[in-house]
Amino acid sequence: MKLSSWLVVASVVSAPASAQPTGYHVGAAVVLPDSLVEVLARGRFRASVLRVAANTNDARLIAAAEQLYPAPDAIIATATTANERNRLLATAVGVSLNTPKIPQRTAGSPADRWWLDAFDETWIPFAVTAGAVDYYLGRLHDYAAGRSPFGFSATDGADHGSLSYTARVVPSSDPGVAYIVELELRWEYWCGMLCAMAFIHSRRVFFDAAGRAVRVEGDERPEVGVS
Repeated sequence: MKLSSWLVVASVVSAPASAQPTGYHVGAAVVLPDSLVEVLARGRFRASVLRVAANTNDARLIAAAEQLYPAPDAIIATATTANERNRLLATAVGVSLNTPKIPQRTAGSPADRWWLDAFDETWIPFAVTAGAVDYYLGRLHDYAAGRSPFGFSATDGADHGSLSYTARVVPSSDPGVAYIVELELRWEYWCGMLCAMAFIHSRRVFFDAAGRAVRVEGDERPEVGVS
């Protein structure tokens, strides 16, 4: 398998230390590239990351938005049935409840839970965070390298997928809000008519003029297309 990639060196920017919106905490730092384009497995898998920061302040706000994690209990509380609640509790550690022949990537730190549940051994996002983006980049690399739970090798050519992540800062005229960080994550994987998963999930984090996060929107159960 031939892997080719182009990468712009990531900036390491610390998130501002400040009070967080109710129900959120600052998670462990995860370094993401500012700009990335990868073409893997002879074009079957593609990844792109674009974090648009016009200045140091924008970069700091983006990093802060990506590092906010909801309380794990808040994710479990979205369950609509007792069975679903039990499943969300069981997946709190981010490890598959199944035993695939090829071990699959874990979701991340249970303290910084961004995932809701899993489908076909791929975790489904509840919140778009740095941890989530890092997971899907790794997941795409796993598929390209043939580490699929379905038994496809790196040379079979029977599957394909893509990841796209964008982050940007826009000004706001809302009272008490100076900036809005918009994050969007797109994922698609296909390996047959009964083997596919796709979603688009977004998040908006609102900051005041001092750079303090005051509100988060978009952390919720996403719409996921599966077959």
